[in-house]
Amino acid sequence: MATDAGSASLPQNSPAPAQAGAAGSDLWRTILRVAWLSIGLGLLLEVLLLLLAAFSGTGGHTPKPFVSDLAQKVSWSFIVCVGLACGSTASKARSGVMGFLGLISAPLAFTIARSLHKGVNQALGVAGAVGGASPFLIAGLKALEYGVLGAALGAITKRRGGGSLGAHLGTGAAIGLTFGGTILAVLARAAANPMTPVDLAAKGINEVLFPVGCSLVLYAAEAMGKRLPG
Repeated sequence: MATDAGSASLPQNSPAPAQAGAAGSDLWRTILRVAWLSIGLGLLLEVLLLLLAAFSGTGGHTPKPFVSDLAQKVSWSFIVCVGLACGSTASKARSGVMGFLGLISAPLAFTIARSLHKGVNQALGVAGAVGGASPFLIAGLKALEYGVLGAALGAITKRRGGGSLGAHLGTGAAIGLTFGGTILAVLARAAANPMTPVDLAAKGINEVLFPVGCSLVLYAAEAMGKRLPG
């Protein structure tokens, strides 16, 4: 009888390793999808900035600033979106996990992207901007912004159907307008010279549109995961 009881318990415990392996595989697939989508988002933002510069007549005649700006955009987008994606696969407390990961990934991404931008500029002999807002203040605002964004996206994905495209767009837009507008005001106030409308539009692409883009990246990665074979 003891042998029968022991053998009867095996089918109940045996699926656990398989479930854990499936969850780990799903996490890595999601991170991989978010990784290349976030790189595309960084490229798209830089293209928008180039188009803005071209149409406004403020574009430079050298590709050097483009290289350093691209390194900054791609590294920032990659770290933030992948950080949030790690929390999006958590089955429990998804909102809290995504909020926490947004809180820590945003200042980390800001610091790394800023360092890369400065390093590439120095390597290429491009003069960097002088003065400006405190990087600690901006990093703190971004930590709060993406902590709120992560928590909000985690909350809407708990809804039936995992959150719609419109919900992701609306959430990203609301966070971008609220926090992005605040960051724009801080940057404008700390600028050595008054910011032109073109300067404000360029900063707006970074600060207001990126939360929308990151929300879409997470939505697209999850939607692709449901449609593509494992």
